[in-house]
Amino acid sequence: MIEKYKKLQQLIEDSNKITLVSHIDPDGDTLGSSVAFYLALKKMGKKSVKLYNKTESISNRYDFLPSFSKITHQFPQNCDLVISFDCGSFKRLGIEKGDFKIINIDHHQSNELFGDLNIVEPSQPSTSAVVFNILKDLDIEISKDIALSIYTALAEDTNFFTDSTTDTKAFELAMVMTKKGADPSIVGENLTRRNSLAFLRLEALFIDNILLKKDGKIAIGFVDSSMLKRSGALRYDTAHLADILQSLATVKLSIFSLEDESGNVKFSLRSDCVDVSKIAAKYSGGGHKNSAGFSITASLKEYVIEEIIKEVNI
Repeated sequence: MIEKYKKLQQLIEDSNKITLVSHIDPDGDTLGSSVAFYLALKKMGKKSVKLYNKTESISNRYDFLPSFSKITHQFPQNCDLVISFDCGSFKRLGIEKGDFKIINIDHHQSNELFGDLNIVEPSQPSTSAVVFNILKDLDIEISKDIALSIYTALAEDTNFFTDSTTDTKAFELAMVMTKKGADPSIVGENLTRRNSLAFLRLEALFIDNILLKKDGKIAIGFVDSSMLKRSGALRYDTAHLADILQSLATVKLSIFSLEDESGNVKFSLRSDCVDVSKIAAKYSGGGHKNSAGFSITASLKEYVIEEIIKEVNI
């Protein structure tokens, strides 16, 4: 891995225009990791660095992140290096292939290794933990703003240190970041206590439509465009609804689907005892053993749900 860090450093030094890309429908890990790296590149003296995300409506719960306002939704022209964060496949970057090198930084075991250089560390609790390892190797001083960004990414991706990826590395990294100035209360306040009334209305509609299968071991929930319109909620308000399904006492596998107006359905799977990354891979998706996802056309939604229920052994 040290050799890959050296290649990354060389690619950065040889590049004049760098674009940092977070994935479509961004979460805290992809945003926090990209912001942390943006701040680090600025410390390295790189003058032309851009933050890009294709999704135009990003949840304002992340607007406390340093340089959040610098995220652009127009892919920069003539960049010679793209660095992606927390993205398992090229299509989730929302960009076209071009005359630039790609560094792919991630921690998903199902990563498709689409980069010219792939730094993928599945043993890490978050992509921001991979970023921290890189910055440490590059001898970049961790500022208060970098620490806040890395901690935010770590906290959200481990579901505030409660999921199966939480280990000693996660707590050690959290300790280092707080010592460097990250304030956990600020992160907690922004990520958990800034819900809108529209979100609460959507949550009520969502809960009212939950289905249980296999004696309550499988929970199924969905959000479609009509529910978004009725509640006034936005797409990003659906981000944590899948966790509600998994919080039910009897549930071993949760299946959450989000339908958009173009006729596509995004599935999010959660489980403590089923390797959902294998299920997602069957439908050209990916993720972690306990958390994964994929997208299909709406016409296949019911068929796919029935297939998953039939095939899973719990």
